[in-house]
Amino acid sequence: MDKIYGFIRMDIGPGQTAAFLEGAKACYDAATPDLTGTRLYEWTLSEDGRECWVIEVYDDAEALAHHGRMLQGKSALLREYAEITVNFAGSIPAPVVEAMRQKLGTVNVFGPRAAGLLTEATPHRQVDDSGDRIMALAWFTPHPGKEQQMHDLAMKSFGKVKESDPGTMAYEWFFDEAGRALALDVYRDPAAMIAHMQNCGPIMGEILKISDSRTHVFGRLPDSIAQKMRPELGITYFPKRLFGVF
Repeated sequence: MDKIYGFIRMDIGPGQTAAFLEGAKACYDAATPDLTGTRLYEWTLSEDGRECWVIEVYDDAEALAHHGRMLQGKSALLREYAEITVNFAGSIPAPVVEAMRQKLGTVNVFGPRAAGLLTEATPHRQVDDSGDRIMALAWFTPHPGKEQQMHDLAMKSFGKVKESDPGTMAYEWFFDEAGRALALDVYRDPAAMIAHMQNCGPIMGEILKISDSRTHVFGRLPDSIAQKMRPELGITYFPKRLFGVF
């Protein structure tokens, strides 16, 4: 099943964080009574409280529409407190993109999914917000002439994860027409992230040799790992997980 992926960035206005968070919780509370078709819905916040990211995964356009009906317009109200940029990837119909532009403002579409672990239909389930999930979004721009090698290495890494990364809950790769890549990782907990790094680290090292990259990491990490999440390494760390469901 090809899914719809949303990566929403919200830049919160000065002095608006408290009001924004109240609105964010209202969105979450409205969406969770019926999560049919919603695979992932996670809210995280930067350390300074000025940048929020929401990572969403839906089974299809109807699941996204169902989510919108559950919200009853609450997400659009957040524009009062923040500038919203919606980034889609996967199988997103053009009419849906245009509707979201009318509702929320800037909407970008990256490209289709090349490989991923999330393939099954998503039933409703009870919300369990007690986990220690870690998520990462990584963007890669291959050096000239390295586009195919970039793709091949990504697929090699995906195969290794599928074979021997039980703590990796999602590992989704997308490519645009220029050969640029976007990856979404979801780990059960920090230990699963460490295991993945040990498992796929050599392949990722090869990828980094042939591309320019930047990464966002979301969720509370142990201090020994968090201190390595430095901007000079192209990593932006968002330690405050607000609420979410997988």
